[in-house]
Amino acid sequence: MTTIRVMLADDHPFIVFGLREMLGKRLGFNVVAEATGPRLLLEKLARIECDVLITDFSMPCADAPDGLALLHCIRTRFPNVRIVVLTMLDNPGLLGCIRKAGALALLNKRDGLQELSNAVIAAFQGREHLSASVRQALARLGAGNPEAVASSRLSPREIEVLRLYVGGMTTSDIARYLNRSINTVSTQKHSAMRKIGVKNDAELYDYAIEHGLKA
Repeated sequence: MTTIRVMLADDHPFIVFGLREMLGKRLGFNVVAEATGPRLLLEKLARIECDVLITDFSMPCADAPDGLALLHCIRTRFPNVRIVVLTMLDNPGLLGCIRKAGALALLNKRDGLQELSNAVIAAFQGREHLSASVRQALARLGAGNPEAVASSRLSPREIEVLRLYVGGMTTSDIARYLNRSINTVSTQKHSAMRKIGVKNDAELYDYAIEHGLKA
């Protein structure tokens, strides 16, 4: 049986350690490299061959993209790498954007060990795998849930701006991070707030926590 080569990326070292122990010792995958941030991840992908990348989604850092921008970068530069995304975020609109950005498998960090094993194998075989919790979140869109539908109207760029803003970045920080003008970021933030029906930052933070844009 072919041993699947796996690379791990998460900005929490304890999570990387736990994943390595589970995947390598308990599930028998070959963990070939680890990274604790986007910059190191991109460097290791350029040097070390792997079949499947298991990565956190939200890993903000000063000198490399995270989130959707990171996924797009990986798909462009390393098209043969199959991506499994592990995240605590469960906003339906955001999860839909992650799928469109090229993640073959998508799981919540609360999901079990067997779910992760199934996701790695599916991704290696080129099949999509969504955990039960992710499918449940996405089903809120199909069921016409008004708040989920409102979230789905956000563009990927608006979602990224909101995610970074509620994560603690200022509008100026986000503009530098995403290489956009401050005016563009401000416009995207206010457009997103209008779409989801919040009027101020306090309501935005409450929305982000309640609807899975902030862990």
